[in-house]
Amino acid sequence: MRRTLVAVLFAAAAFVPAAQAATTTVEVNGLTPTLSGEKVKKRVIVKFDDLNPADKQGAQALFNRLNLVATNLCASNPGGKGSLLTDKVEKCRAEAIIQAAKDIDAPELTAIAK
Repeated sequence: MRRTLVAVLFAAAAFVPAAQAATTTVEVNGLTPTLSGEKVKKRVIVKFDDLNPADKQGAQALFNRLNLVATNLCASNPGGKGSLLTDKVEKCRAEAIIQAAKDIDAPELTAIAK
């Protein structure tokens, strides 16, 4: 019985660092529009272990980082950056930020992202 308990505790401890690391990155996804009407799914992993999304300053800095990544991700398409894509690129950017904020689940960040 005691060996089983010790083995369970060691197994649980092995997952703690992985769980903590997972909470300091977020995957930003976007369906990048093209002039042909197709959408190319792209993703970027954003690290934020240097920020605290639970406080106002950290949430604002993380929003700025997500906004920059989403803007680049959604605007990088093989069909160029024509005016016909402007609305679609903006929609992609906004949706990517909102989803990333939901995945992070920090009320301060979610409030800014809306």
